Amino acid sequence: MPTIKTLPSIVLSLISICLLTYAQAYAAEPVAETTPEDVKYYDIEIIVFKNISVPKGEEINLPTPSPIRSANTLDLSDHESIRMATDIGFTALRVDELRLGDIVQSILKSSRYGLLTHTGWRQPGLDQNDSFPVWIKGGKIFGMGYSSIDHAGNENYLPPMPVMTTDTAEPTEVELAEVKPAIAQQGLYELEGQVIITLSRYLHTQANLVLRKPTGIQTQIETSPGSSISEASEGYSLYNYGLNEKRRMRSKKLHYLDHPQFGMLVLITPYQKPLEPALEVMPEQLQNAPVKVTSELIPVKK
Repeated sequence: MPTIKTLPSIVLSLISICLLTYAQAYAAEPVAETTPEDVKYYDIEIIVFKNISVPKGEEINLPTPSPIRSANTLDLSDHESIRMATDIGFTALRVDELRLGDIVQSILKSSRYGLLTHTGWRQPGLDQNDSFPVWIKGGKIFGMGYSSIDHAGNENYLPPMPVMTTDTAEPTEVELAEVKPAIAQQGLYELEGQVIITLSRYLHTQANLVLRKPTGIQTQIETSPGSSISEASEGYSLYNYGLNEKRRMRSKKLHYLDHPQFGMLVLITPYQKPLEPALEVMPEQLQNAPVKVTSELIPVKK
């Protein structure tokens, strides 16, 4: 059973797979200007995985809030957003249209890495002024019992209503598949953020993602106002680790965006719309077709 030993080794193996699959990789040549009638389309495929075996040590992590979802942000898992995306040429790729399945299987079999999301979509090549961010989310969902910097002033991240219980154990981290849609909208995803693909003279990818990791915290609460006696209260906070990077990319080549806590793989492939089959005319259709006779077809005797 194959395992992933080191982070550089997975990158090398992933690139080798892509080289075998896409031997004729494009060079990063300038993209020719196109007219609105000749817009180029691209298949975007993304894998995000977390590093389970993060080296232990003191690390300074400044508060990193999630990127703000603007009105033009596309969420290809939301029905209302899908309709908007379809109108501007964005469509989610089917599972059988994704190309990096072998890499996903390697990550799933690894004990050092965990898959957060594997997704893809098709979009037109748009410049920076006309581009649309695509919202990415995946991993576990943290519900009631976790505090986060993303809760403050953002009603989209309000936790679900508390449930009365006598259980004092650590809040459970609910898997995505086990959560109802109403709860999923209120919880906080382990991975969340946006990806923007733009096309000017070159292809560019801009990723702004956060990985949320829980940690235990203790606070001192006064037993009564003005009292010198206090009690320790345990809670759970989510630390955001941010990946914010913009990279120029080549089509048909696997690219890797690195972070000590998690990584992102991006593959951009030009999409060629299938040609419509030519209309085939059967011989019997030609025999039965009416013939229009004009004076130009009749020989004139001199």
